[in-house]
This record gives sequence, C-alpha cells and structure tokens, in this order.
Amino acid sequence: MAHALPHQIRALALHPAPPPIAQVTAHIDTHFPDIASLAPRPPAHKRKKRAIADEIQHWENKQSRSQTQLDETTTSLPSLLESTQESLQHLLQSAQELSLQRYNLSDKLSGLVASISDVEQTGEDRQTVLGQLEALQLDLGSLEAGLTWVRLLEKAVELSESVLDSSNHKPSPLAAVSFYRELDELVYNMQSSLPSDMGLVATVIQVRDQTWEGLKEIMSQNLIAASAAIGWPRKVIYEDVPADKRRSFERAYQDLLYLQAEKEDLDADTPSRPSHWSSGDGLYPLQALVSPIEQRFKYHFMGSKGTNRVDKPEWAFANILDQIFTHQAFVATYLQPLTAQAGYEVSVSSEFTLLLLPLVLSLLKARIPHILDHPALLAHTVYQTVVFDDAVKDGGFALEDTSIYEDKEAPQWEGLTGVILRESDWFERWLIGEKNFADNRLQEIISSPDAWVISDESPDEEDAQSSLHPTVSARQTKSLIAQIIDRYTPLPDLAYRLPFFMTVQMPLLVTYHARVSSSLDAFETISSAFVRAVPGALAGNTRSGLNIDQKALTSGKAGAERLCKAYLSAEWISEALRQWSDSVFFIELSSDLQKSTALKWKVQSDPLIPQALKTPAIPASDDHVSGSIFEVIIDRYSQLSSRAEDMIVKLVTVEVENDLKQHLTRTWDNPPSTETSEPSPHLIAALTTYTSHLSALLPLLPPIASSRVYRRIVHDLSRHILQRGVYSGWSKFSEQGGRDFQSEVKEWQEATAEAFSRYEREGKVGVDIPFQLPWVKLEQVAVILSLPTSSSTEGNVPTFPQAMAAAWANDASAQAFGQRVGVQTDRTELQGLLRRRMECWKS
Repeated sequence: MAHALPHQIRALALHPAPPPIAQVTAHIDTHFPDIASLAPRPPAHKRKKRAIADEIQHWENKQSRSQTQLDETTTSLPSLLESTQESLQHLLQSAQELSLQRYNLSDKLSGLVASISDVEQTGEDRQTVLGQLEALQLDLGSLEAGLTWVRLLEKAVELSESVLDSSNHKPSPLAAVSFYRELDELVYNMQSSLPSDMGLVATVIQVRDQTWEGLKEIMSQNLIAASAAIGWPRKVIYEDVPADKRRSFERAYQDLLYLQAEKEDLDADTPSRPSHWSSGDGLYPLQALVSPIEQRFKYHFMGSKGTNRVDKPEWAFANILDQIFTHQAFVATYLQPLTAQAGYEVSVSSEFTLLLLPLVLSLLKARIPHILDHPALLAHTVYQTVVFDDAVKDGGFALEDTSIYEDKEAPQWEGLTGVILRESDWFERWLIGEKNFADNRLQEIISSPDAWVISDESPDEEDAQSSLHPTVSARQTKSLIAQIIDRYTPLPDLAYRLPFFMTVQMPLLVTYHARVSSSLDAFETISSAFVRAVPGALAGNTRSGLNIDQKALTSGKAGAERLCKAYLSAEWISEALRQWSDSVFFIELSSDLQKSTALKWKVQSDPLIPQALKTPAIPASDDHVSGSIFEVIIDRYSQLSSRAEDMIVKLVTVEVENDLKQHLTRTWDNPPSTETSEPSPHLIAALTTYTSHLSALLPLLPPIASSRVYRRIVHDLSRHILQRGVYSGWSKFSEQGGRDFQSEVKEWQEATAEAFSRYEREGKVGVDIPFQLPWVKLEQVAVILSLPTSSSTEGNVPTFPQAMAAAWANDASAQAFGQRVGVQTDRTELQGLLRRRMECWKS
C-alpha cells in the first residue's frame, strides 16, 4: 500500500481516466481469461495439481484481502486528495515565484552584461560585480583577520593584567614573572610568524613593554618605600637602622636585581647595542634610589626656587657631587655586596654616579638654548661643566665598570661637555664667545698704561725657578693663555681641542708677538743708533697736547730699558711655550694631530702648524711625535728675543762708540814720562755711557742673558777699539803710548768691576758671571804694545826686540814668546801688533 500510494497520487494528478470498473474489467479479461489463469504457473518440473476446493479457497481469501484494501483506500482517499491539492497549490505558487525570480535574474544579468560592455567600451572606472565580489571577499578576510587580531590582543591583555594583578604578587611580585614569560612567548611567536611592519606586532610589543615597565614600577615603589624607611635619600647610617627595615630594604633591592636578571635572560637571544651612558639605563634598584634624588633636584634647580639661577650652574653641579660624596660609604659598604650576591660584578659607586649624570644633563639641555645669545653665561656654563667632569673623573668614575658596559668594551667617557658640544651650533657659539673674550682681554692687557712695566709680582710655583722678570703684559698674557688652555684641556676629543687651539689660543700668541715686534720696528725707526726705518709705534708716543722727545726715549738708559722689556716679554712667552710643549696634554695633542687623517685638512694652510704634523704619520712610528705643535711659534718668539738682544747690543755699542770716536783720534807716540796721564773727557764720557747701560741691563736681564749680552758688548767694543785705535790709529805706538793704552784697558775693566760688584752687593744679579774674561783680548794687545824697548835691571822682563826676533823667526818661537808674556796669539797677529810700534823695523 505504501509503495502504491505515490503511483495513485500521480495517477490522480493526470487527466480524468475512463471509469474504474470498466478499466478493471478490461484488465481482468486481458490477463485472466479463466479461473485457472489466476494462479501463478510454476515451472513444469515443480507444478502441482491443486484441488478445486483449494483454488476456490485461495481466491476467496485473496478477494477478502483486496476488499479490505479497497475499503482502506476509499476511506483515506479524500484526505489524501485534499493534502495533495494543497501541496500542488504550494508547488504552483513556488513555481510562479521562481519564474518571477528567473525573469528578475535575467534582467539583472542583462544589466550587468550591459554594464560590463559599457565599461569596456567607455573605459569608465566603474566597479563591476566581480570587483564587488572580490572586495566583499577581502572585507570578509579582513574581518576574519580582525577577529583573530582581537583574540590575540585579548590574550595579550589578559596576560598583562595577570602580571600586574596584585593578587598574583604573593609572596613577591616576582611570582608574576611566569605570566610575563607567557606574554613574551606569545609576542615572540607573533614576531616569528607575522610581518614585522604589521600593526598587531607593534601593539603587542607595546603591551609587553608596558607590562614590564609596570611590574618594574611596582617593585621600584616597594624599594622606594623601604629606602624611605631607612632614611634615604638623606645620609644613611645603616648600622642604626632596625633589623626588620634592613631586611625589607635588602629584599626589595635584590628582588629588583633578580627582575633585571630575568629580563636579560629573556632578551639574551635578541642582539642589542649598549645604551648610551646618558640614557639613564642601569641597575633597576639604583634607578629606583635615584628617583627621590631626581625629584628634589628638579624642585630646586628646574623649578621656581631661588636656587634655580642661570648664572650659577655650579650650584646644581655641587648638589650632584654632594650626593655622590654623601652616599659613597653606604653604596660601597652595603650596596656593593648586595649587588654582587645577585651576580652583577659592577662598581655600584660608578653605577650610582652614572644614573645621576642625566639629571645634570637634562638641566643643561634645558638652559643652554636660552643663553646662546649671552656669551658670558654660555662660557661660564660650559666651563663649570668642564670642571664638573673633572671632579667626576677625579672621584673615581669609570664607565667600563658600569652595568651597561659589563662584558663589553667601553668607549672613553666624553663627559657632559662632550654631549652638549655635539648639539647643533652650541660648540661654535661657545668658541666664538671665548674668542671674543680672549681677544678683548688681550687688547686690554697690551693697551694698559702699565703694560710694559716690569712686574713686581711674586712668581708662581711653576715660574719660581725662572730668573726672568717679565713685563706686566707678558705675565698677564701668559696667564690669559693658561686660562684658555684650562678651558679646553678637558675637552673629550681632538675635534674640539684643535679648533680651540687654532681659533683662540694661537691668535693670541700671534697678536702679542706682532705687538712686541712692532715696538722694535718703531724703536729702529726713531732711534739714532739704527739706520733701518720700519713703520710702527712705540710705547713712548705723542699724546694730545704733549710733545715728547721720541729720541730721548730710544737712547741711553731709557732706550736700553725699553729693549730689555721687549726681550723679557718675548722670552717670557717663549719660555712658557717650551713648558707647555713638554706637558703631557700638548704632547698628546701633537700625537693625535699627527695620527688624525680627518682633521689634517684643517691645518694644511696654517703656517703656524709644523709641517711634520701635517704629513701622514708613518705606521711603524705611530708612537713617535715628529715635533711639538708649538715648534713654529716658539721659533718666532725665539727670533724676536734674539732680535731684541741684538738691538740691545747694538744700542750700547753704537752709543759708546760714538763717545769714543773723538778719543780714538788721539796719538800714541808719546815720549817717555814719569807723570800719570789723566783720562780724556771723551774716554770718561764713553765709560759713563758704558756703565750707565750696564746699570740698566744687569738688574733687568736674567744672569745667563746678562752674561751673553755683556760678552757681546765687550767683544764689539774691543773689536772697535782694535780697529780704530790700534790698527787704524792716527799714529803708531811708542812704549809710553802702549802703557797709556794698557791703562785705558784697565779703566774699562775697573768700570765693569764696579758695575757688577754694586749689583752683586744688592743681590740683584748672580755672582757667577766672569766679567773680566771678555777683556782679555784687549789686555793681551796692551801687553804686546807696552813691551819695553830694553831689558830692565831684573833682566827677565820680555822686551820688544825679543818679540821682534820671535815673531819673525818661526811659529814655534812666536808661540813660546806668547806663553812667556802670557798672551795667546798666533805669529801673524803678533807681527801685526809689533808693526804698530814705532820701533818696528819690519815692514
């Protein structure tokens, strides 16, 4: 029945059929013509013959079953027909709707085809259906990615909250490190699988870093609270702190060290460059301990307090130095062992200093931009920074002993000065300010009324061994240059030192050299003792309303004193340059310049830099410095000193020779006389001029220079007297004339002895100058010229005839005679002197 029902439903849905009874009758007649055909026909070998009664019973049963089925079908057929009609109605309605949808889709498809055709034909930028589908697909992918992004971020935030949750900080915040490890692993996996420029990666990295900083801040606050309980940041007397507070402090201190060790272990596989020393990075517990110091520092020196004065940067520097000194014992005695127990082999004192330096650096970076237009304040600030750097170095600070350079090679510490000078334009502005100050100060020095007065100040320790008595200008110029050297000596690099040396220091030396040289030029122009005329100005000048005799200022004792002052000024600076050139700093400066290839171009055109320092250093001799950086300027000052010395000698000799001019025209052929001849007025004038100059020179010049100048003066005078009075005299010498000449030589010697003895008694000049020695030549000539013509009664006095015989005999005889009379002369000179005697019969 179940299988027949669908067929019946299909049949009923077709067009009306012939009446059912007639159809059934036709079917039975066709298939069952007789009763026997109603039963199936078995195969021949199985077919059995049934009885008529059985056949009747069989068909009756079958009829009964058919009747039952017919009754059931008749009963259920109306309801089936009704449900079938309803289904057909629904199907019809659905078919109609689908037909409408088919027409709508057809219209849309036609529109899309037309749209595609229009785009292809007109080239308009219109989005096609395919493009819309692709965009929707991309949007769907983005939404799916965003969902994944949110889930990952949510997980990261949950882990971050777990790290910072105080309930997970039992018994210590270190207990939350396990959550941070999960967070770090999550971030690591995302970095490994996602593009580095993806926003999600940057966000979770930021979450991780903020989480770590948050955990670090929590533990830092614990340490700050524990340190406040023991008296920090005031001076801590750790022995007086109760045991429970000490344990709390030590536990919080070491917990931060363990936290830092955990961070270093997590980042062990991540290559990183060492932080700059000014970044504030360092040991976590010391960063926490510096925090209250930083608050006080900013309150006093970066706020509205009266201690925040732009003209007193040394106050801020002193505050930091006081902090270092105050906590030095506590840091070295207690914090150093605690740090070592956590596995950090660093100098906690250097680490503590390192973390204090950014406080001062931030102050400088905030102040300096406002004082760039105030050279005095800028120079003072930079100078105090240099002084601070020196104090930190002297305190034992070593960059290589800090945590940021643990197991790494540390560079040379450049100091706060190096950091601020790297800022754009700051070094150049400072350099200009220093140069202007130095130039103005030098002009004040050399323009001062007492610039060329001999200084009576007590010598400094480094000048105590010098016998020079410089002028006021020379002493002040040296002091100014020494001050400039002190300013740039601590600078960290040759790139800063060399511009200072070339821009500020060397021009001062050149200017002072030119000033002294111009005074000598002017002296030569005005003085009658010199022929050469060179334009210039002299210390003795013509002022408004006054007529000053310039020649009086350049002659006699006054002229000699002026030349001595020029000599002393040049020699004082020259001696200072020699001392500086032998100092360690300038030896290193010369060596660094010789080795530097980047800075040689700056000095190639400078004539004051030695050529040896401009040429590349030989690799095999890098440790050898070819010369001092002061070599050229020292030579110039030495030449200036030599020039002044030459002018002193010339002034004295010319003036004495002028006084001797008339005297040397006398005759020497006097007849024998028993009366003592008196010196001529011209000789007395010459002796007076001579002693006057010695009186001026001896107290001014140092012993060595005095001895040298004296020998040169006597040498020139002796040569002049020999040429004009002996060899080219108006007459030859008689025996009496020779004795007169010998007396005059003694007059010169006695005048010299009196001048030297007077100043030796006054303690103004050393006693080791052999002042008699330079007169030996004239003394020996006088001995030859005064030989007697005949032997005395004693019979052993050398005579003039004996001299003649020895001189024209041979060299040995001449030498023997010279030894006999106590003179050192060769045969030719002896013959020349003997020819000046009237008794000489040889031509």
